[in-house]
Amino acid sequence: MIRAVILRNLPGIALVAVLAGGVWSVADAFQDRARLRADLAATRSDLTRAQATLQQAAETARIHRAHLDRAADEARQWSALSNDLQQMEGRDAPLSPLLAATAQRLFSTSQ
Repeated sequence: MIRAVILRNLPGIALVAVLAGGVWSVADAFQDRARLRADLAATRSDLTRAQATLQQAAETARIHRAHLDRAADEARQWSALSNDLQQMEGRDAPLSPLLAATAQRLFSTSQ
């Protein structure tokens, strides 16, 4: 008797099962879509933060390069000055009498 009822209602039971599976699939697809949207929003937020950090790092690198360039220029200037001073060694010959008198007058009045 139960078998007869089941067999008689088998097409309806199959239809309900197929519809339930379809509803379940659609609901699962909507949940996946909502989860993917949340993931996309989080990824965009992470990307925005990463781009801001990258821009900040680029600005820091630019400032650092400028500082290193200034330091290298200063080192070259000091090296050139040091070379000039070393090449001038031994050139401290006595002044001519006219220059000595002029220097004496200049330095005695400025003190």
